Amino acid sequence: MLIHDRFIAPALLLAGLVSAGCAVEETTRANEDEKMYLEAWISTHHPDAERMGMGIYVIGTDTEGADAALSVTKPCYAFVTYTVRDLEGNVSDTNDPEVAMQTGEYDPEEQYAYYGPEVWYVEDNNIYKGVEDMMVGLPVGSTRDAVIPGWLQTYNRFDTEDTYMSEITDRSPLVYTVRVDGVTNDIMQWQKDRMKDKSSEYTGGSEPVFEGFYFYSDPDSGEEPEDDSEENIFHKDTTIYINYTGRLLNGQAFDTTVKKIAKDNRIFSESKEYGPIEVTMSADSTEIQLDGSSVISGFSSTLWRISRPFEKCTGMFWSSLGYGYSGSGTSIPGYAPLVFEIELVADPDPEEEEEE
Repeated sequence: MLIHDRFIAPALLLAGLVSAGCAVEETTRANEDEKMYLEAWISTHHPDAERMGMGIYVIGTDTEGADAALSVTKPCYAFVTYTVRDLEGNVSDTNDPEVAMQTGEYDPEEQYAYYGPEVWYVEDNNIYKGVEDMMVGLPVGSTRDAVIPGWLQTYNRFDTEDTYMSEITDRSPLVYTVRVDGVTNDIMQWQKDRMKDKSSEYTGGSEPVFEGFYFYSDPDSGEEPEDDSEENIFHKDTTIYINYTGRLLNGQAFDTTVKKIAKDNRIFSESKEYGPIEVTMSADSTEIQLDGSSVISGFSSTLWRISRPFEKCTGMFWSSLGYGYSGSGTSIPGYAPLVFEIELVADPDPEEEEEE
């Protein structure tokens, strides 16, 4: 997940601002007072800070990584662990599990939310200008702390520092701690390589059915259909019932219809009703519905290949067939390949359906 507006801190109240009744000369840049305040803060708290880029300050010494031969370039996809703080040290955002546990935002024994490296696309208009300045050239494995002024927390790109300074902003300076855990120039190939490595674990070592999609059917599951034709008996407008579990490639479940799996993976919710769910099949996988709603294409492509009663199968697919660059909620990061384990089950309440 890239840098988003959820990182915005409340506007910093600065002593000595021009009062509302005083006129501001046209030559005064919009962020001049904030700049003076930030320089005073840096001088007091980090006098040895190095100014770089269009006006960020690198504080402290970079922690060197194990693979200095690889570094963040522009453009590239960087795998990043980060923490964002205000100038008083209060954490406003992090994906670092250790920091999240310290702040009480994350307990590994409680309900699960994803913490760990996220993919940032380092390129114009995809990442804050100040974050780009602090990251480009940073070697893999290295950690850097930098103060990013409010006027560089923007997706806009200008030719001069003065233009940034003249842009009106209500963003306060923030301290970013960024560790680069890896880089790639081809995020889709990276996903394909990861899925290939996991194919023996999830899909019996099978080859992709098509690019970015694996399907595996447990040969010891299911019953032979009464209809011995080659046509899939579920490809018509029929209703079937399934249990399913969705996982990240690391095995962590993010959604399931099975209560025990939910509890084991710390995603159990008292408000959710667990048990088999209804699927409306179709001759076209794009028209399959789960409990009356459409589903991501990787999941529907897996359902579409169910061919016999009580079959157990698994679909594994890249993010283009899932939740893309943005991920979903707090449990699925951007560019995440997904695994869905599906079991076809009997109608959970056939008598009720007959009465209806």
